[in-house]
Amino acid sequence: MRMRHALAEVLFLVNPAAGSGRGAAVWQALTESHPELRGARVVRESDPAAARAALTAALEAGARALVAVGGDGTVHHAANALLGAGLAGGVPLGIVAAGTGSDLARTLGVPMSPGAALELALGGEARPLDAIELRVGAAAPRWVVNSASAGLSGVVVEAVAALPRRRATSYVSATVRALARYRPLPCRVAVDGEPFYEGLAFLWAATNGPTFGKGMRVAPRARVDDGLVEVVVVGDVPRWLLPLRLPQLLLGRHLGLPKVHYRQARRVRWEPLVPFPPFELDGEALANEAAELSVRPGALLVPR
Repeated sequence: MRMRHALAEVLFLVNPAAGSGRGAAVWQALTESHPELRGARVVRESDPAAARAALTAALEAGARALVAVGGDGTVHHAANALLGAGLAGGVPLGIVAAGTGSDLARTLGVPMSPGAALELALGGEARPLDAIELRVGAAAPRWVVNSASAGLSGVVVEAVAALPRRRATSYVSATVRALARYRPLPCRVAVDGEPFYEGLAFLWAATNGPTFGKGMRVAPRARVDDGLVEVVVVGDVPRWLLPLRLPQLLLGRHLGLPKVHYRQARRVRWEPLVPFPPFELDGEALANEAAELSVRPGALLVPR
């Protein structure tokens, strides 16, 4: 579906804190190069709950398109607002990358130039994008568009979020530091109703896209529109091997190695058997509990 949206029909979510302030800087630059944006409908919000409430109200008032200006977390909250309001099938979600990682934008081929990304968001072909529905108990579902993971990644996402200034190397540096002290924890994973893994794990990931943590190719075979979740578990790898395994993870050459378990699935059951670090959900942290995940093919429309 391709259409050019008039600015009066477009809602912008701008996360000023994305990329250690890059979200605010990118929006400022866009309004200077495109003065017409100064009259656009904008939600400027870094707090996830406040952003979702404001987005939901604005979407229900009749926005025909939504553009997220920020990183993977900003896209995550925009997608959750659309899916939570039941509007994702008719309101495309554009992306202007301004985050620390922006893994989904890179996977989708969204230009890193803000001006080119804006042009694509407003006039590009809206194509289907799968989403992963994550349910914890009786709580309302949380939607994931790029990656859900746990274990080492939970420590990393907390460490990166705590940095006063995030750089291009922040994720790799945080991963190296976390590897030095992290100890694998026991978990149980089922896929499509069948046991898949039980034991100690450094990392569990259920992804829609191939990368997380600014380009780490955790699921190199992933496609964002194939109706499948990529499930990867890195088990109890000997500590002396970890310096060798990290480069293989970065390059996507770890599938098939000893202690690495991989499967494609439509449904995933995750059970931490002891307290775990938080989930990493599209670069955002969430308290880790037993969860059911299922893919929703073509749940979103994204210009790309």
